[in-house]
Amino acid sequence: MIAALIVAAGKGVRMGTGLRKQYLSLGGQTILAHTLKKFDQCPMVDHIVMAVPQDEMAFCRREIIDPLRMRAHTELVAGGARRQDSVCNGLDVLTEEGIVLIHDGVRPLVSRNLIEACIQGAQRWDACIPVLGVTDTLKKINPQGHIEATVPREGLCMAQTPQAFRATLIKQVHQTARRNGWTATDDASLVERAGGVVHVISGSPINIKITTPDDLRWAETLLGSQFDL
Repeated sequence: MIAALIVAAGKGVRMGTGLRKQYLSLGGQTILAHTLKKFDQCPMVDHIVMAVPQDEMAFCRREIIDPLRMRAHTELVAGGARRQDSVCNGLDVLTEEGIVLIHDGVRPLVSRNLIEACIQGAQRWDACIPVLGVTDTLKKINPQGHIEATVPREGLCMAQTPQAFRATLIKQVHQTARRNGWTATDDASLVERAGGVVHVISGSPINIKITTPDDLRWAETLLGSQFDL
């Protein structure tokens, strides 16, 4: 089994639209529809689970999944209060061994090449995520808005999704986190905290997470470009 777990239960408050950001239009389709298509078009992926708000599950099935006529087996689970809870709910329905890709629903420009590279990385190393190097100078700022220090950027990177793991590993790590009350903003952090090793591969600057109106405008530009998406 190679499964994609798409996390799309966030509120998207930074968009300021009153509509959850995953349902905003991008090139005539919802952001979430674009994301689902990218994984469905990857022949290595045979199972897709999408975590969405419980009261929107019927809407997502009717308005997003069914019109796409998905190739891969696709199911919905109710999201939780936090991203981490939504991931747990999705992992609970995956009963087979294999590889699990965990991806932000609002990263619709992920490429098939990156998806496949993450799968192959997890098959080789058990845990693999894409990252981008930090190129700008980093400053640490205090609450008064003053610079406290310049942070060396050597060895620093920005994590992206999909983050790929052996299913047995990521399930065990999330169960441990649940028992111990661990919290993290991404799944690789939980693997690290549990003592696991996460391998990194090169991410893509096009694989942006749509969080603000500026991100959405940039995604529209990229979608209409000649980039290999």
